[in-house]
Amino acid sequence: MVACTVDQVAFLKVLAHAAKFPSNSINGILLGNCSEGGNVEIHDAIPLCHTTLTLAPALEIGLAQVESYTHIAGGFKIVGYYQSDARFGPGDLSPLGRKIADKVSEHQSDAVVIVLDNKRLEQFCKAQADNPFELFHRDGTKGWKRSGSGSSAADSGATAPKVLQLKGNDWKQLREEFFTMFKQLKHRTLYDFEEHLDDPAKDWLNRNFSAALKFVLPGNAL
Repeated sequence: MVACTVDQVAFLKVLAHAAKFPSNSINGILLGNCSEGGNVEIHDAIPLCHTTLTLAPALEIGLAQVESYTHIAGGFKIVGYYQSDARFGPGDLSPLGRKIADKVSEHQSDAVVIVLDNKRLEQFCKAQADNPFELFHRDGTKGWKRSGSGSSAADSGATAPKVLQLKGNDWKQLREEFFTMFKQLKHRTLYDFEEHLDDPAKDWLNRNFSAALKFVLPGNAL
């Protein structure tokens, strides 16, 4: 089985980005490592935009900045792209999203795309669904396909679909920590690259965000 495993903090950053801009489409870059077998491990998410998802100068500059950051910091590489549309509908990768994903895949041939499905997010919040995310992989020359949507590694030029996994596989804990983060307004402390362009003091790499996720349980003093 070829897997895409995501750290909890990376998922929380995606959820925080969407929660901070609930009326906007949002996107960002996923950092991690890829193995020779095609497995992808995602350890971090870097939020980019919340007003336009076009291949505008801000997005191009943001991608270049993320690439520069990975070279300087070392350890992680660009391994994917994430997106959530403003509309309340099933998670899908639009033609525009596919173009951005193609740009990201230039950095890593095994790159993946994670789409936050707004309908499933509602079910996730009501504990009616475990996973609000959809995973897409690049299937050879056929372009981006939903993982598990019928592609076969036996097909000519096909790439084996990946299975999306949460590290630790505790989706209930992810839901509870997302609720706690939202109630304590910690999602407002996450900044994307667009915000950084308006105010350079805002750290769009969110290097202290993980430390801010030391949640206070209900009933305890802040």
